[in-house]
Amino acid sequence: MDLHGKDMKTTFVFTIDVESRTQADPYSDIFGILPGYEQRYGIGKIMDILEANHARGTFFLNVYEMAKHGEEVVAGAARLIHSRGHDLELHTHPLSMYRFYGMSKASLEDQTAILDRGISLIEKWTDKRAIAHRAGAFSANVDTLRACEQVGLLADCSLSPGSKVSVPLVSDLGASNLMRRAGKIWEIPVTYYHQLRFGPWSSKRILDIEGSSLSEIKNITRWAIRNGLPTVCILMHSFSLSRRGKPNRRVIRRLSALLIWLRQQDGIEIGTVEQVCQRLAPDLKSLAMLPAPRTGFWLTWCRTLASWNDGWKNRMAVTTSIVSLIVLVLVIIYLGHAFWGR
Repeated sequence: MDLHGKDMKTTFVFTIDVESRTQADPYSDIFGILPGYEQRYGIGKIMDILEANHARGTFFLNVYEMAKHGEEVVAGAARLIHSRGHDLELHTHPLSMYRFYGMSKASLEDQTAILDRGISLIEKWTDKRAIAHRAGAFSANVDTLRACEQVGLLADCSLSPGSKVSVPLVSDLGASNLMRRAGKIWEIPVTYYHQLRFGPWSSKRILDIEGSSLSEIKNITRWAIRNGLPTVCILMHSFSLSRRGKPNRRVIRRLSALLIWLRQQDGIEIGTVEQVCQRLAPDLKSLAMLPAPRTGFWLTWCRTLASWNDGWKNRMAVTTSIVSLIVLVLVIIYLGHAFWGR
């Protein structure tokens, strides 16, 4: 039995990691309360945009930071997400409550205990039992998958081959955009792509609402439809719609435009991790491996140019490319003058 039949569409999944940044304020990072702004730009705003386009997201909640911020803050986020009909799942940054920075630093026994506690808290707050997990900083290993199986989860979403941080599961399972079985657990990866590739070297990038342009996301989505991928999984955070204490208008526009475009595509539908799992039968088999897509120099340069003021790397790349272009034009003019001036 195939994982993705010809009559099935590719499911585009919006996954949102709900957490506050290190030493940051959960009211701004989770709920999007920004000084000087009446409107909120956190999980509520994300749900507003999704719902306006008849879509739901999968929100991975870091329950463990209740040890820093108090139970009611984190429980309030859980209840808000669940009450609005979105998919509420478990995100593990255990350090606030346990001694481990990431899941892969813990033993199988400890990982099982961490997951069990997180599942229990979500169930306590919402009466909903989580079925999926994502490790914070993608720090999951094969023991994490075994622990997921022991606590009764159905899926893990920690495989992220395009991430800039070390991802143990990439070494354990290999880099892939395809869902696959690991024991009884389905691994649903965050979609990744090659920006640039020269011989054996490549610059990988995760499909991220903040870091990927709308053109790149569309390019990858079309590729997924053509190749029959069951899922396209994009990463967001609860703080994706704000930047440096202000609304991130560019990302807000990008998210809205992406949702409108997705609704116009025949080969894709918007769904949640929970909905994907509900369609999977125990005897389904994984698809064969498939090379990751490549967006190329032009889309990469266009994205960098559009976000030139979003950090020194972008400014340096744009400045370098413009200077190089000017130098190239001057060289061509000089050579042309030398040739025709004879």
